[in-house]
Amino acid sequence: MRLTKLVTVGLATAALAASGATADPGHGNSASHASHCAPAPVQLAGTLANDPATGDTLFQLTVKRGNMLGRLYAKAGNPVTVNVDTKTRYRKDGAASTVDALAQNDRALVFAKVCRADVKKARQSGGTLPALTARLVLDKGPKPDTAGDSTTN
Repeated sequence: MRLTKLVTVGLATAALAASGATADPGHGNSASHASHCAPAPVQLAGTLANDPATGDTLFQLTVKRGNMLGRLYAKAGNPVTVNVDTKTRYRKDGAASTVDALAQNDRALVFAKVCRADVKKARQSGGTLPALTARLVLDKGPKPDTAGDSTTN
C-alpha cells in the first residue's frame, strides 16, 4: 500500500514539473512582443520638388500642410525626402499610376506610417526623425492656372 502511494505521488510530481517547464513565461516577456511597434499615420500635402524617373526609390516633396507628425517632418527640413518601395501605391486622376508619372510641381498627397516609439524617441533626444516610406501617393496634377480664366465684358 505504501509503495502505490509513493509511486502515485512521484508520478504526480513528475507530471507537474513537466507541465511547468513547458509553460509560457508570461504575457509580454517573449521576444516577439519586444519588436512590436504601434504605427502612427503621417500625412503630407504639397508640391513635388523633383521629377522622379522610373526605378527611383525616393522623391522630394515641398510640404505645405500636414497632420501633427507631418508638420514635424516639414519643420525638420523642407523639402521632405519620401522613400518609396514596391508596396507603395500611386493614383493620378483617379486611376492607378507609377512613380515615373509624377512630375515636378505637381500637387501631391502622401500617406505614410512610422513607428510611434521611434518618433517619440527622436523628439525627446532631439535626433533625426525616422525615414518616411510612402504607402499611398495621390497626384493631383499641377495647380490650375486661374489667371487666364477671367472673362471681360
